[in-house]
Amino acid sequence: MGYQCVDCLEQARTDWQRRRPTTRSQFGAVIRPGQRPVVTFTVIGLCVILYILQLVSDTVTAALWYAPLQTSSWTFEPWRMLTSALVHSPSNAMHLLFNMFAIWFVGRSIEPALGRLRYIALLSLSALGGSVAVLYLTPALTPTLGASGAVFGLFGALFILMRSTGSQTGGILTLIAINVVISFVIPGISWQGHFGGLLTGALCALLISKTPRARSGDPQKDARRQGKWQGLGLAGVAVLLVALTALGMQLVDPYT
Repeated sequence: MGYQCVDCLEQARTDWQRRRPTTRSQFGAVIRPGQRPVVTFTVIGLCVILYILQLVSDTVTAALWYAPLQTSSWTFEPWRMLTSALVHSPSNAMHLLFNMFAIWFVGRSIEPALGRLRYIALLSLSALGGSVAVLYLTPALTPTLGASGAVFGLFGALFILMRSTGSQTGGILTLIAINVVISFVIPGISWQGHFGGLLTGALCALLISKTPRARSGDPQKDARRQGKWQGLGLAGVAVLLVALTALGMQLVDPYT
């Protein structure tokens, strides 16, 4: 009988947990106590591992960086528009350290608020948006690499998300302004990638934050509906970036 009572209590506890309302952020992410920013740490770890491999062999850098010529009628390697965000200048460790610190600092706040899938989409689209800007605004043979496009996407997204929650945005605006100035003052920095990432990240966050929360009385159903519309919005951004890439390919001229 004792075992049966224990089993009954355990079953009752499990049933209660299943029926307990799920706490969600304003943007639809499930909030769990002690939740770790797994995606943020994974991206940082991947960049660090690739940086070590870059130090071992120059071929790693050459295989993953992006230049506009690599999305043209001469060379078609579109995956580089994303892989270039994972590699950094082997001769400048500060390039890696700054970007990883920025991802850690901002990402650990944004990831729990958005949830992992939305956060992955934000990072990926920001990196792609940075490369699209490079495609249009950088000479065809100029290689670009680094997570700065994704970092600026996080900056832009954080500003929009803070505005949507009524938080003070003076700090993030100052941070963005300082980094924009640095982009133009220090030689060798791709302001084009920063610009594209910033705009894309802000656009993604705007679509996420402006998606209305349904009020049907069923929280799970409402969350699914909100997530569906957010997903469609982010998919629309992806389609736009792909279309801009297809158009930009026709404009690449390796002789200019």
